[in-house]
Parts: sequence; structure tokens; C-alpha cells
Amino acid sequence: MNRLHNMVRRNTTVPIKFYCITDNPEGLDEGINFRMLPDLGIKGWWYKLMLFKSELFDISGTTIFLDLDVVITANMDELFTYEPGTFRIIKDLKKGFNSSVFRLEIGSQTEVWERFWENKESIIERLHGDQDWIAEAIPQHMNEWPREWVISFKKQCNARAKRTWGAIGRILLKLDMFPTTKGYAQLPQGAKIVIFHGKPDPVDVMNGPWGVWKEAPWIREYWK
Repeated sequence: MNRLHNMVRRNTTVPIKFYCITDNPEGLDEGINFRMLPDLGIKGWWYKLMLFKSELFDISGTTIFLDLDVVITANMDELFTYEPGTFRIIKDLKKGFNSSVFRLEIGSQTEVWERFWENKESIIERLHGDQDWIAEAIPQHMNEWPREWVISFKKQCNARAKRTWGAIGRILLKLDMFPTTKGYAQLPQGAKIVIFHGKPDPVDVMNGPWGVWKEAPWIREYWK
């Protein structure tokens, strides 16, 4: 959380307050406002849906949620000011949304939380995660930022090895015997935030390749 706070502070000039909703505030840097996570009987990423409640502690106004494993690579002021008052999110790799980075006005889109809370058992059983429910609950048009601002490491950084050896490669990966992946992942011009979904995490590739994924030494410059 401290690393994420540092990245946000370095890459914003608009006035902000940084909040961490957590069950363990120990070790948080000065300047991070923490609120204790309530026990709602749900787990993991489903807690993200709390941001759609009509009231969220004493937090109000334009709010951007960021996953802990994003890498902020440029000034992100425009994420606050683009199409003000609207809900914004990024597309997932195949369909629907990815909830690594999204923006909303606290107290808006409350039906996302209310409908989830009324039917949480069946929704959690039916869907993989929070972003699947957001995509189902919110119409999927006119909700995206410009696509070059928030990008996928896996899909938009030329990060995957050209040859992965198919089924044999998957076996070699499991045995930790995959040939060293050569080359470097590239940071596209105009990118403000790079998201990492699944593996690898930023730490896995900033000092060397990880399986079929290329080294991305530029992460060291930003992820601190």
C-alpha cells in the first residue's frame, strides 16, 4: 500500500485524499487515511463492491479505486477530470470489465451494491468475481477511458515470448524448465497505468523474465 501511495503522489497534481480500507493498518505511511474493513461475511475482491454503497464511511466525491499491483507510469490527473461525473472502468481481456482501475462518484450506481447484497450468495456462486458482477449490473457502453491510458502488461506491452512451445511449454513451465525468455517488454507511449492480472506480478518481471513473460526493467523506475 505504501508503494501505491508513493506512485499516486508522484503522479498527481490535483488535490486528493488517499484512503486504504483494510483490516490491518499497521505500517501504513503518514498521509494514508485508513478505514477499518467491516466483516460482511464475504471474501477477497467482493469487498470492492462496497464502493457502490450509498455511503462509504466519510468518503465522498470523485473516487478512483486502484489494485495494489498496478504500476503508475505517468501523470494520472486526467483520470479524475475526464468526462467528469461519469463512471469509468477498463475492459477485460476478453469481455466485460476489469476492476483493477475504476472511477465513480461515491453514492452513484448504488444499485450495483444493493442488488449484489440482496442476492450475494447466488451471485458469488454464479460469477467468478466482482468485475463480472459490475459488467452485468452496469451497461457496457460509454464507460471506458481512452484505451491507451490504462493498459494490460500481458496484451499491450509486447511482453509474451514469441514461441511458447504449446503443450510442451506448459509442461516445462510446471517443471520450472522453460527456456529463458529473451527480449524486453515495452511500455507504450501514452500509458498512465499498467495493470497486472493473474501472474506475473510486477516484482516477477522487473529484474528478469518469468516463464513466457519478458523482463520489464522499466518497472523499477516507477514501482517504488
